[in-house]
Amino acid sequence: MPVETINRIDRTVKLWLLIVSALTLIALLTAALKENAFAPWKLLRMRYASLLEQKAEDERGRAIADQFEIRIVQNYVPALEAADRCMTCHPGIDDPRMKNEVQPYRTHPGEYLSHHPAEQFGCTVCHRGQGRALVFEEAKAVGYHWDYPLLPNNLAQSSCGLCHAADEVQERGGEKYAHGKDLFESKGCYSCHKLHGRGGNMGPELDSVGLKIRQVLPMAHVEGPHTLPQWLIEHFEDPQKIVVGSQMKPSQLSREEIVALTIYMLSLQEDRDIPRTYLTAGKMLELYKQEHPDPASGKDLYDRYCAVCHDTGEYTRYDSFYEKFFPAIRGVSYAQIASADYIKENIRLGHPGTLMPAWGPAAGGLTEEETDRIATYLLDVEIPPHVRMETRMVQGAQDPSLDIRGDIARGGILFNKHCAACHLSGLAPDLFNAAFQRTATDGFVFTTILKGRINTPMPGFMAPNGGGLAPDDISDLTDFILNANPKPAQANLSMAGQ
Repeated sequence: MPVETINRIDRTVKLWLLIVSALTLIALLTAALKENAFAPWKLLRMRYASLLEQKAEDERGRAIADQFEIRIVQNYVPALEAADRCMTCHPGIDDPRMKNEVQPYRTHPGEYLSHHPAEQFGCTVCHRGQGRALVFEEAKAVGYHWDYPLLPNNLAQSSCGLCHAADEVQERGGEKYAHGKDLFESKGCYSCHKLHGRGGNMGPELDSVGLKIRQVLPMAHVEGPHTLPQWLIEHFEDPQKIVVGSQMKPSQLSREEIVALTIYMLSLQEDRDIPRTYLTAGKMLELYKQEHPDPASGKDLYDRYCAVCHDTGEYTRYDSFYEKFFPAIRGVSYAQIASADYIKENIRLGHPGTLMPAWGPAAGGLTEEETDRIATYLLDVEIPPHVRMETRMVQGAQDPSLDIRGDIARGGILFNKHCAACHLSGLAPDLFNAAFQRTATDGFVFTTILKGRINTPMPGFMAPNGGGLAPDDISDLTDFILNANPKPAQANLSMAGQ
């Protein structure tokens, strides 16, 4: 290669090295200036300093303006292990003169800071977010590797429940939180979810649902930000969209109710270590009552745990979502022939393999006394004279010693013809579940087939006006129902119908 060509290449390389070096120095200088002289937090505080000068209309205002510093402000709360720098960019949160200014200079709404000084509590204990960040997007922490991003403003009341009882804050800035708690109890959420050791088992336990992180939630169908609050909101709006195959019924709640219920869900943070010194007397009492609840009437217990499925219990109701009938457990027929022991045992054990969970102390958390009160309520039904059964028939239905013998094989054929369409399809109660098999008496089953259930799809099968069955037929059916092995019985029935 000629020397002249080599020299030309050499000059070109050196020129590009010089250009790249200069650009690198410029980039480094720009980054240094941005980080130090023109950092976003510094520019915000410089603008706020000018705003203070404009607001300095008296001696106190001028003193505040003179003392203001362009520096990072940090509140460290040892009890919470939190270092919050939020006030660096929100310097006006405790200045009433800033109530009409734009963010981030606006005064904090409400009277929260008068009871929760930032120096004592910090900011992230209520608002979440990344407290050490000095750039808004990083402090907001949505989409960053941060477990608990900043809460939207309309959900910040969820933090009230960490230290306060609902009735304490219901009219003092926590009305949405209190409303959400009321909705949780009145809408029957305990029927499917366990909270503080009490409730159903169809859905997950909720004691620390407010601490879930996005990595453990199915976010594929969430349209908004992939955060826990947004997941909860969209899940309440359309459970099956967010969790494919979810058994949670659409809530039919208004937008306001969905927000309130989301706030209450976010407040459930049992695994969070909040210092006891932060808890109010009302909150301490609430925690005590969770372990030692006040006695509730049978009706109150029924409304909380049972009514969401059984409604008033006076009629069998068909649920189009589950495509099942829910039996009339306070119906006039049921109340006459079901014994208290039968009802209590079904409450304790539930019906395995169905939507009816077990409610005993080790399962749903109901005490024996509460089970007794629910059973008493279910049996406390006014029986009109025209549907009152003979005393002999009622006593026979409740007599556990009554032994009705029939032909099991023939009973299977009758069951396949008259009963299987409902009781083996899931529409009607499963008569072969362990709880029913253990607790139902011969007389109970016999009487139910004989008389049916008023206000339910279950007809009476006694000839000639019912299903045309003779007493011997009903005995055969009873013996089959209470003594046949369910799975072989279903196989035999299938073969018998061919």
